[in-house]
Amino acid sequence: MNTAELLRQFSFLSPFSNEQLEHIAEIAPRFRYGAGETIFKIGDPSGAMYLILSGNVKIYRYDEKGEEIPLGHLEAGGVFGELALLSNEPRMASVTALVDSEFLVIDRNLLMNTIAAASPDSILNLFAVLSNQIRSVNEREFRELLNQRTLADQMEIERQRALTQMVAGVAHELNTPLGVISTAASIMERGLGSSTFEKLAADPDSSQIVEDFNDALGLIKGNVRRAHLLVQDFKKVSVSQLTDVKESISLSETVREIVNLAKAHFRQSGLKIEIKDSLSPTEQNWIGYRGYLSQILLNFLTNVQRYAYQGEEGGLAEIYIRTAGADKFSVSVKDYGNGMSAEVRDRVFEPFFTTGRSSGGTGLGMAIVHNLVTIALKGSIQVESELGKGTEITVTFPRKIPD
Repeated sequence: MNTAELLRQFSFLSPFSNEQLEHIAEIAPRFRYGAGETIFKIGDPSGAMYLILSGNVKIYRYDEKGEEIPLGHLEAGGVFGELALLSNEPRMASVTALVDSEFLVIDRNLLMNTIAAASPDSILNLFAVLSNQIRSVNEREFRELLNQRTLADQMEIERQRALTQMVAGVAHELNTPLGVISTAASIMERGLGSSTFEKLAADPDSSQIVEDFNDALGLIKGNVRRAHLLVQDFKKVSVSQLTDVKESISLSETVREIVNLAKAHFRQSGLKIEIKDSLSPTEQNWIGYRGYLSQILLNFLTNVQRYAYQGEEGGLAEIYIRTAGADKFSVSVKDYGNGMSAEVRDRVFEPFFTTGRSSGGTGLGMAIVHNLVTIALKGSIQVESELGKGTEITVTFPRKIPD
């Protein structure tokens, strides 16, 4: 088989003439990689596509936890790197040779020069083939990532189910000593209000001791109430994330419950969260999904922590709760951090797009949030951002989520 016939086996080169294929074969370098060698890594500069002349490779990326996500295997006759070649963006995946392999490498200049010398029909055919290949690659990657996420979601559901069962038992066990402490505090409160302690309080020698007792009692009562509320919030949020049952709830209270449970985690990174609620008590009722809203808000806050104040010791995140007309609510998360360029902002919901790929980002978080908002909550989502001036993401959804 001559060189032209060999190259014509690669579908995207089929529109070119034999002379053009011979030219490509003369100029394009060949590389050999041994079994286990990495051809390129995620985040590496792009600029070339690889034609597999012999051998086979695996394509993979990493999730947020650093675990490998397989995206597929290619054998002789396969092509990889074409998407990065055309987009001029960093590599979106890593590729490693599974056995001794040989590749023909076509860089951007060679491809453009070849296209410039081709006929209009050949150029159209080339881009049609490349478009189909890129679509196929994207679909394959999406299926692989979706399978991984589906498996992870199933594992998370099982974990949440076990957690929910555990929470019921722990809540019961916690409520018992909390009830005992609360009863003891009431007895102490009655005792401190008795005539005996009133006399001690009036005595200069013992008044400070009585005052300390009253302060300690106030701390006991306040922290018992706080512990009780945390147990109730934890039960409600964890159960709703498992079931995602539509229910009639207070939107304001639900947002506070979600934030209260998340504060301990985000406090470690210095992120300060403030809620600015403009709803009156009569406006707060929402018929919707507590679990979906929790997932959306936690994703927003995680992005603020990861991107807005990257390299800094935290910052401020404000959550605004407002009405949006007679039949809608809006919830916004605003930060004053790094912000986004117009290009990044326009692509923020695009699957697989991320500026944090080197730190393990998959580019699926905001795409999933977009689906939750538009499909599950029947709402809309808007992003306003400017470099150096922060970001505000606003979710608008009905007061009553339709069936």
